[in-house]
Amino acid sequence: MTSRVGSLSRSRIGQMNADRIAAPAPVEPVVMVSREATMASLIVSLAEAGPPIDADKIMAIREAIASGQYPIDAKAIAARMIALDLVEPQLS
Repeated sequence: MTSRVGSLSRSRIGQMNADRIAAPAPVEPVVMVSREATMASLIVSLAEAGPPIDADKIMAIREAIASGQYPIDAKAIAARMIALDLVEPQLS
């Protein structure tokens, strides 16, 4: 008894027809990024960008200093410099 399944007969089972075989579709790799990796990437990006700088404000202060219009409080500067030296480094 000969039965047909679809368009293939029993005599063709196991034979491959090159016209019917398609190349497998390429599979894109799935990359899972952890929250820690995302945060590390953000930190690196921010560090590379540097702190925000207000160039206009810097130029205005430079011009005020050059023209003698910028008030300098020597006592306040000295107090802050001493305070910086008094801070003990934190040991990890």
